Amino acid sequence: MFIKNEQRRLAYQMLVFDEVIKRGSFTAAAESLGHTKSAVSQYVSQLEGDLGVRLLNRSTRQLNLTVVGEQLAKRSEQLLDLLSTAVEEVRSQEQAPSGRVAITAPHAFESSLVTPIVAQLCQEYPKLVPELNFSDERLDLLQANLDMAISVGPQKDSAYHAILIGRLDSILVASPTYLAKNRVNDRELHLQNIVALPWQQQAVLENHQGKRILFSSDKQFRVNTSTSAINSVKCGVGIGLMPSIFVREALNAGVLQRVLPDYQGEVRDVFALHSYQQQLPLALRRFVEQLKLAFSRVSAGKI
Repeated sequence: MFIKNEQRRLAYQMLVFDEVIKRGSFTAAAESLGHTKSAVSQYVSQLEGDLGVRLLNRSTRQLNLTVVGEQLAKRSEQLLDLLSTAVEEVRSQEQAPSGRVAITAPHAFESSLVTPIVAQLCQEYPKLVPELNFSDERLDLLQANLDMAISVGPQKDSAYHAILIGRLDSILVASPTYLAKNRVNDRELHLQNIVALPWQQQAVLENHQGKRILFSSDKQFRVNTSTSAINSVKCGVGIGLMPSIFVREALNAGVLQRVLPDYQGEVRDVFALHSYQQQLPLALRRFVEQLKLAFSRVSAGKI
């Protein structure tokens, strides 16, 4: 059993551990928390020492969670969410969010991310009036009268503030039907049918040994949205290059399968853009927190 002072220390160690997981490195976590890299490393080492287990396997290039580390990572996320909720409940006691809140996001974010999060916020704050605009075009906040825009990839210099939400990886997937008829190897990917999005022309995939191949073929099924691409791949049209967060349910259900799992495509940053000069309104802060949490849950085991 931990005595009270040890419990208090353990709580902060878990929060530092959570930040290391989300940021992907001790250096990035140190910058985020305002600590030195050595201090962050010491907090995590103390946490491992207090618990008597190894949470991370460290290498020069990356951090990998142990099985016990994955379990504690989930609890650390829950601890941070609990603390954030407690603070927000106190701050919002006198005035709960209400009125219009307008958000735009790419189509692929609709079913598994944005809509469920906003629906939950509406249950917490019944006076909210959400407006969701799903578009793969980058809409301007002021011109479209929006409160927030979810945007993927490099951002143009502007007066808007960009909050890093998470990162989208890129993995190859196909339907069991397609794979039953086609044998796929990394030397002949260019001979396969592929489902291609406009920004994936000549996309490069790389494995852990640094070997690179092109996501390219003369037999392309071209679509203009990620949602269309995922549906096309499910129908057995060909192989798709998709962010894992958007196909994880289909993978778990066996509707889709990984193809060449040693290879991964470009990793792209996801941002929440807004024009507020001061602190974000509570509803938008909660939206951002939940969106970050969704991304961290997917990436927790891939650090």
